[in-house]
Amino acid sequence: MDSGGKRMLNFVDLPGFGYAKLSRTTKSAIEQSATSYLSTSQSLSLCVLLHDLRRLTTPEDRATIAGLYDMGLPICVVATKADKVKPAELGAAVEGVREGLGLPEGQPLVCSSVTG
Repeated sequence: MDSGGKRMLNFVDLPGFGYAKLSRTTKSAIEQSATSYLSTSQSLSLCVLLHDLRRLTTPEDRATIAGLYDMGLPICVVATKADKVKPAELGAAVEGVREGLGLPEGQPLVCSSVTG
């Protein structure tokens, strides 16, 4: 809540760096900062992890999910860019993300910038 007693919704965008060209030192510093924030934030209500449906899941993706679960944080995975996947391949792509990340039934949520 803000100082006036109103409920607030804040978003914190932590960098997705799976495909970014970063030095090991920079990547490590980002990971440490993100872990520190996630493990100490007392007002964090939900972690939303965005995953591009066109990409295979990586060991880093699985480690991120495992770390969030280990911290006891609530997680929602959103599979993005559904409009970029052929309709005949969409189901398999979504299932690949679900299995690749070890998600429960009902996840990931699927999102398209074209259709929502």
